[in-house]
Amino acid sequence: MKRSTIRDVAERAQVSTATVSFVLNNNPNEAISDKVKKRVLEAAAALSYHPSATAAGLKRKHTHNVGLIFYKEDDAIANQFYSYVVQGAVKEAVERDYNLLFSFVGSSYTGFNDLPKVIRERNVEGVLFIRQTLPKMIRDLQSFGLPIVAIDNTPRIKGIDSLQIDNRLGAGLAAAHLVELGHRRLAFLGPVEAPPSVEERAEGFAERATSFGAPKPQLISAAEFNFDAAYAATLKALKTKGKPLPTAIFCANDLMAAGALRAAREAELRVPRDLSVIGFDDIAMSRYTDPPLTTIGVVKEHLGRRAMGLLIERIQGSTAKTQAELAPVSLVLRSSTAAPSAR
Repeated sequence: MKRSTIRDVAERAQVSTATVSFVLNNNPNEAISDKVKKRVLEAAAALSYHPSATAAGLKRKHTHNVGLIFYKEDDAIANQFYSYVVQGAVKEAVERDYNLLFSFVGSSYTGFNDLPKVIRERNVEGVLFIRQTLPKMIRDLQSFGLPIVAIDNTPRIKGIDSLQIDNRLGAGLAAAHLVELGHRRLAFLGPVEAPPSVEERAEGFAERATSFGAPKPQLISAAEFNFDAAYAATLKALKTKGKPLPTAIFCANDLMAAGALRAAREAELRVPRDLSVIGFDDIAMSRYTDPPLTTIGVVKEHLGRRAMGLLIERIQGSTAKTQAELAPVSLVLRSSTAAPSAR
């Protein structure tokens, strides 16, 4: 299909090509009525037109502003894990004399008009995404010449810098810890519809456990990725008769682990004597569960700081090959794991 041009937009909006350029570049020196602006933007959207990234360098403003985009349907900004990631990004931006502009976007992206206003009006020099990325939106932003960095992004999109958690290594640390304690009847607790990060945790856990000679872990599937679903799924598994119960459960994250702890108590199992439980993320809550939770720690601020650092490097002209960096993880020992009792 032929790519639309600025002339096509001008003809559809019944204005000059110069006016189209002024509107799309948000030129502050040109007095253009809101009615004409609306007509030009609607024409551009209808024709799926956006300026070439090579056209006069897009006349990108040097604002020292960076956009941090969240999805309206997502809870990342309030999430106990991602809030620390955001904190790291904010600190890095401030230390480098950049401003961080927060904005929201819907998950049903169709084109230019769905972009946040700070992007449409060229008020940012780069964009940071947390957790979710939409391929069409990413392609459009790239065509605008905007650098992009994604943190823990789903789906994984090639051609952009990203910071991922080393999920396989973390899961392997959990498996090694439990097997070394003497556990052989292992289970993994995760959601039915698992994002790539959780799939990596399940696979890494199983691979490391079997490499030590343990049987393949049992899979406990929760309806959703939260405390209540984890509680319900674990309670059902612990009350299932006819097969040996697991002596240790590795959970997809700490919230699910908290649900597993409650289920164990309701099933009259003592943690860690009757059942060991280990989580992932090391959120603040994990220190205050009963018992305190053994978990896989992620340096959360590091994710935000490093992602912001990569983005600013791109803004400042770095031409290095795009990369997917892995954030370090570690085993955080608390009181929810121990050697299995004889039962």
